Amino acid sequence: MILCRTRMPRLVASSVLSLCVLSLTLVLAYGPARAAGSGKSKPSGPNERLRELMTQRYEILQRAVKNSELMLETGRLDVPTLRNLTIALYRAQADLCTTDTDRAAVYEKLVDALDAQEKLLERQAASGRVPEVQVDEGRVATLNARIDLERLRLGQPASRQ
Repeated sequence: MILCRTRMPRLVASSVLSLCVLSLTLVLAYGPARAAGSGKSKPSGPNERLRELMTQRYEILQRAVKNSELMLETGRLDVPTLRNLTIALYRAQADLCTTDTDRAAVYEKLVDALDAQEKLLERQAASGRVPEVQVDEGRVATLNARIDLERLRLGQPASRQ
């Protein structure tokens, strides 16, 4: 089957979107389980299966973000799509952490990544390639990550926005 060059980015973008929906589904399914077993430090029994699923999610998101960064460099992907995958990746990594200190370290990396993406959006908006609303969305995402980081530092759970 031969694909038209103009349709390939749409095909890839729809694949990335499907991956985002899958990861969001896993996050939503994991939320109640996390609340019920947040006091345990090591998985055992049924929690081993949960940890295995969470690890698979993290590994898939790692590949997706790496591929998305390459696609962004070639202009085949936009920053908001990469941002959503980046947030999902770091939250998946934080879910694998056993202490709040480790989770806070992951959220620090998330804030750094979102800061870099926000600066890219600012440059793109200054050159007229993206609307200013995308810059504002990037700022809100960065602020949400900063808020979650501060909550973790205060011993509170991060939000699941």
